[in-house]
Amino acid sequence: MPEPDLSALTELAYLDRFVQWDLITVNPWGTPSVAPVGARLLPSEGTIWTSTTVGYAAKLRNLRLHPRVTLLRAPAGEPARLLLGEAVVVPGDGTANLTQLFRLMGGPGGPREFFGVTAQSPFWRSVYREYWRRALIRIRIVEVGSLGPSGWEMRRLRPWRQPRERRLAAAASGSRSPTAVAGLEIKGRQMLADALPSVLALASEDGGAPLAFPVRARTMAGGGLQVRAPGLPGRRVPKASLAVRVFDDSFEFARMVGWIGTLGDGAGWRDFQPRSVYGLAKPPGFLPDLAAGLAAGLMSARSAGSEGVSRPAVDLAAADAPGSRVPTLALPEAVWVALQQLFVQDAALAPWYAGMAFLARSPEDGGWFGYLSQRAELERDWAQSLLVRGGRRVGAVSLGRGLLVARPRTVRARAEAARRDLALERSRKLLRPALPPSLSSGLAPPLAEGSRGRAPLPGQTSWLGAAFTAAGSAAAALDRILPTRRT
Repeated sequence: MPEPDLSALTELAYLDRFVQWDLITVNPWGTPSVAPVGARLLPSEGTIWTSTTVGYAAKLRNLRLHPRVTLLRAPAGEPARLLLGEAVVVPGDGTANLTQLFRLMGGPGGPREFFGVTAQSPFWRSVYREYWRRALIRIRIVEVGSLGPSGWEMRRLRPWRQPRERRLAAAASGSRSPTAVAGLEIKGRQMLADALPSVLALASEDGGAPLAFPVRARTMAGGGLQVRAPGLPGRRVPKASLAVRVFDDSFEFARMVGWIGTLGDGAGWRDFQPRSVYGLAKPPGFLPDLAAGLAAGLMSARSAGSEGVSRPAVDLAAADAPGSRVPTLALPEAVWVALQQLFVQDAALAPWYAGMAFLARSPEDGGWFGYLSQRAELERDWAQSLLVRGGRRVGAVSLGRGLLVARPRTVRARAEAARRDLALERSRKLLRPALPPSLSSGLAPPLAEGSRGRAPLPGQTSWLGAAFTAAGSAAAALDRILPTRRT
């Protein structure tokens, strides 16, 4: 067999580090599914490595049934890159797997200090033991793509080995409650309205690796969705997935909502008809970190098997994979002050707006206030993640004053949206030039730049949604007030 031509990967040497990618797998009924993952590209080997907790079995199921997968990286400020390859799940000794993963991450924790703490602290080791019980995923890169004016320009590195799809099953019915589905649907459309980065994944007609495109996406007055990107096939694609997500290479927080549906034919702005919705959310802070560790343990206990991975000795894996300490984020003092002020305001405004959305008398006002709550919640989490990375806290007096001062000034939703947008302009002018694109993705754009001004978003916030928003702000406030030592 001829040697692979890996020269196309030399220009991707800057990605030889542990960063966020979009992993697109194909589920048993042939539809692509998008999942943000941490992964490490090894250009000299022509491979990219990622992992998954064994308790979350859907990803492993997809990989075994359909080993041809796709990875997309398209953050702001970087050229978009596409990798098509063949995935192999690496089971075996959990400690050996975790040692190798820590080495791929650049040391225990990789780009996130808290992950290193889970390997050092006896308490956090016990909480995160099942989270770190991970199956490694080795992806042999076969094709590499760079995005040009007319779409992807692909280069083949070597032949495909794995078969195409192995088998298809009937579509599974969703297990989420109608309330959870409605909440995800609204949050996803609100994220689209804020112009967060979106990706469209399309199933291959011949059972090969799916294609993925960074797209512009918008909501329409009738509740439909539309997407636009160079190089999209003009045909109708019945098996497609659209996802909107936060990009965060520090992995302090995550948020993603995706729709499985059909891409209409045509050119320019294309209709996307969703059939089902899925998503994930992990806010920054102590309590969400605790919940993530406990959830991994619960999912592992409920799973049918351990996927052949034994429980790891996390401390031994960390000792065998030493790395340098994660540097504290350094920003000018004026930027820190602006982030603290923004965090205080949004921590107060998110529950205010959620409550007004629940009490609104008209669907339009409910949609507007729900959107403002989502926008404040996302900005709160984004500002908090940067404060965590910088080791910055916020005084209790400042938070209390923010609760009183940063309250809505009017019950008219459109007027309040315009007022809040104007109040944010000062923060935007200071923060956007001072932060690189990779750090500024959580700062909401002006309303005129998104699709929000076209039509009210459908749906109205439930009392449960408003309660969760209030609880999220309370947890975020406690995390930044209390001098909690995670070690």
